[in-house]
Amino acid sequence: MPHTIKVGPHVYTVVRKSTADAPENMGNSDFDKVEIMVRKGLRKSKAQEILVHELLHTCTYPSFTGVYEGEEKLMTEEFVNAVAPVLLQVLKDNPKLVEYLCA
Repeated sequence: MPHTIKVGPHVYTVVRKSTADAPENMGNSDFDKVEIMVRKGLRKSKAQEILVHELLHTCTYPSFTGVYEGEEKLMTEEFVNAVAPVLLQVLKDNPKLVEYLCA
């Protein structure tokens, strides 16, 4: 798993935490700390899924903060339109991430 991932202008640190350190979550994105956490001990495919899940949070957070505050719901097409270009750029900017996810 990569140690850092560039999302837009930010470089997120990727950390692994044990169940004891993160009992409620398999993953989390901390926008203030610019950090993505993925729980240790997950199967590789699950860790990859959680990492992509958290990446989608980091990609959409600047544009759709209301979603994370429970104020509104996004239609699927709006979500895809917002995420697709950012995710593409994340993948282009992070070849080690692509290598990890495709392994």
